[in-house]
Amino acid sequence: MKKLYRFLLKALNSWASIVFVVVYCIASFFLGQRCNDMNLFAASGAVVTVFGLFSMIRFTTIEKYLNQERIAAASTGVTGPPLSADDAKRLAKENQEKARVRLEQELRSELKGISFTIVGTLIWAYGSYVPVYQWFFG
Repeated sequence: MKKLYRFLLKALNSWASIVFVVVYCIASFFLGQRCNDMNLFAASGAVVTVFGLFSMIRFTTIEKYLNQERIAAASTGVTGPPLSADDAKRLAKENQEKARVRLEQELRSELKGISFTIVGTLIWAYGSYVPVYQWFFG
């Protein structure tokens, strides 16, 4: 199971996965136009939706699952020996910067997931109603 989650995490971190989902959706649109049946295009919305959902749970579920031992080990409550004021300021600044970067990554992933989920759901629901245009492959 961990191998599957590691694969998902790598795939979600890759721009290639976004390109694959978009190309798949566009290709299914043109194939639907060519075959005079937009049901394949509508079904491609499910793939976009699933990708969006996985993007949304990337930080909240997948990484927690993969890092649960490290998270538990870091949750001891021990803060370490007393630090000098300079060391405390430096550590606080480093931790704040790490938190900002992490928050930015989480928000970007969640917004991407929400966007793909919305677009995928709309395509899934209404894609079969897209008219077939004869001028594509007339």
